[in-house]
Amino acid sequence: MLRIKNLRVSFKQQGDMISVVHGLDLNISEGEIIGIVGESGSGKSVSMLSATGLISNAIVDAEELIYTTPNNQEVDLLHAAESELQSIRGNDIAYIFQEPMTALHPLYTCGQQIIEAILRHQQIGKKEAQLKTIDLLSEMKLPNAKQAFDKYPHELSGGQRQRVMIAMALANDPKLLIADEPTTALDSVLQRSLTNHLVQVCRKRGMALILISHDIDLIKDYTDKLIVMYKGQMIETGSTEQIVNNPSSLYTESLLRCQPSFGRRKQVLPTIHELASFEDNTFVAKAFSPSTYAFQPISEEPVVEIKNVSKTFNGKNTVKALDDVSLNIYEGETLGLVGESGCGKSTLSKIIIQLLEADSGEILFRGKPASKDRRNFAKNVQMIFQDPYSSLNPGMTVGNAISEVVKIHNSNLKKSQVKVSVENLLVEVGLSASDFDKYPHQFSGGQRQRVSIARALAVEPDILICDESVSALDISVQAQILNLFNTLKVKRGLTYLFISHDLNVVSYLCDRILVMKSGRIEENNSTENVILDPESEYTKSLLHHVKR
Repeated sequence: MLRIKNLRVSFKQQGDMISVVHGLDLNISEGEIIGIVGESGSGKSVSMLSATGLISNAIVDAEELIYTTPNNQEVDLLHAAESELQSIRGNDIAYIFQEPMTALHPLYTCGQQIIEAILRHQQIGKKEAQLKTIDLLSEMKLPNAKQAFDKYPHELSGGQRQRVMIAMALANDPKLLIADEPTTALDSVLQRSLTNHLVQVCRKRGMALILISHDIDLIKDYTDKLIVMYKGQMIETGSTEQIVNNPSSLYTESLLRCQPSFGRRKQVLPTIHELASFEDNTFVAKAFSPSTYAFQPISEEPVVEIKNVSKTFNGKNTVKALDDVSLNIYEGETLGLVGESGCGKSTLSKIIIQLLEADSGEILFRGKPASKDRRNFAKNVQMIFQDPYSSLNPGMTVGNAISEVVKIHNSNLKKSQVKVSVENLLVEVGLSASDFDKYPHQFSGGQRQRVSIARALAVEPDILICDESVSALDISVQAQILNLFNTLKVKRGLTYLFISHDLNVVSYLCDRILVMKSGRIEENNSTENVILDPESEYTKSLLHHVKR
């Protein structure tokens, strides 16, 4: 169906040619499912987007870039006219993009956007297109398809938006579906249910599917073949079973060894480049001796107490986000908070740092109401948000963004002292002092997360609340940031509330785990007990794919 031989993609930058994909081969047949995995910047997305001319400024070359139509007509995608490519894109070859909130138009309802895709390629009337759209939304198991049809993207949850994106991609019964990180920011249960649903829909329709992901652990259960990429090169390809159980490449082996797990608790995680170096187009093994962190004992006195907190959001539909939640955070511990999307995790974190006000209940900091001294509480409890790019001002250098925080809480410091303080923070989180004058867009995702951590540390807090702080990072960068959290915990004596949907991360990092469901605490126990002997059936369902 799609035959790619020696695909090369380059970009012109300041007069120079920058090669980003050099030599990708891929053959996919009807009904086949292929996974493409690798770190950020490995060329996964660029290669698949450029195959149908979706990156306008890319210079694409290949020995073969052939799409075979259902009538057995061969189309040379490399030399096809733009009008021909437009008739293929969205019709024969469809895409599901990584972030549905940015891929969907905020000013049009979800139904309107799917109808537009149908009318673009099918000779049918609006009424028929509307009925087909509602059927598609029902097939995607949206709770109320007719209601979802009239909703705008911001009125749906992340998982629901992703289902709308899948419905739009399937609207014209494509022969090949390319899903680019379709479930990155969703909780683990939703990730697997959506991926499983997507695979079942493709199998039912006889469609071929290319799954692009940085998470080999997620897609290994659904693919027939895997392609492993690194810096634009195809490092390894073969059956999924062979690559996962017996990888021939040291890089693939290293990728699997970087993953956090319950069995690696208190150990320093290796990164890919600590396990292997890339020399003369090949990977060479490096000696890596695992070391452990020397954590301080956890205090028996709670530093934060949350007592009987409830929160309801009123609108078209009243939602009880938190229902009489009580918990303690003890000094020196890393407390994990897990649960499916919409269970109330982020709402609780925002109430703790007083970005939201609870309907009832109270929060105590060191035995006193946090609301009595908001300035002191804000200094001692800082938050690191899920998406560092949207939480940083794009028009402000990172140095100035962090300086702003330092100045608020240390008004007596001179400008030169503030700059030195910020430069030291950047170095402490693994960046360089010279990064002071750079803007957020000049950093990678992992580097931006380090900037967010530096900004949170600027006021020397006692507690950090991390809201999905590693969910969108690839495995090797995730290992670096998790190591950084543990290093800072030892060095600064920090206490963490770590919110995540990834139980492999939580079981590696946390001393104790709280499981939330529908705004209530379902389980509260030590990490060992939750992972090895869970009490509730709900917790058991969350733990289905956790490595022990």
